[in-house]
Amino acid sequence: MNLTRFHATMRSFGLGQGLRSVSRTFRGRGFTLVELMIVVSILGIMASIAAPKFAGMVRKAQEGAVKGNLGMLRSALRIYYADNQGISPTCVLAADSVVFAASLQPRYIGNVPEVKSGLHPNIDNVYCDIEMAPGSIHDGQGWYYDGVLPEDSNFGGIWVACDHTDVKGSFWTSY
Repeated sequence: MNLTRFHATMRSFGLGQGLRSVSRTFRGRGFTLVELMIVVSILGIMASIAAPKFAGMVRKAQEGAVKGNLGMLRSALRIYYADNQGISPTCVLAADSVVFAASLQPRYIGNVPEVKSGLHPNIDNVYCDIEMAPGSIHDGQGWYYDGVLPEDSNFGGIWVACDHTDVKGSFWTSY
């Protein structure tokens, strides 16, 4: 069907003039500056709503990774404890990752994972001490392991050495 016959058919139904005027109106017409500015402002508003939520999701993902690594270390310590007839690894006061890692590697864990909280530099250090106190020198030291005094009630426990709070307001040391 050629274009002339199409227009004749459309005119017979009373639609020809409207169709021709619409095609002339939109032929070569683009968006006006106002329309483009409205679209850009709507996109800007949507981006400003989504950006803070995205940042919060990144922090939650980092926290989830740290909690997963902490769970892995605790599992490795439990297996070590069971394999050694109720004895947990011991270490001296100080940043003593070598003793801790030597007790667990390579049989129980491949490597001591890094603490990637986003609040401190990433570090895989294990700090051995008796008690983790808020505001202490342990903040940002990686992992905190209570392996000095076997008679201590927390002996054999491991925590994140960070005095900050997570997105829910819980202290990292409470995990």
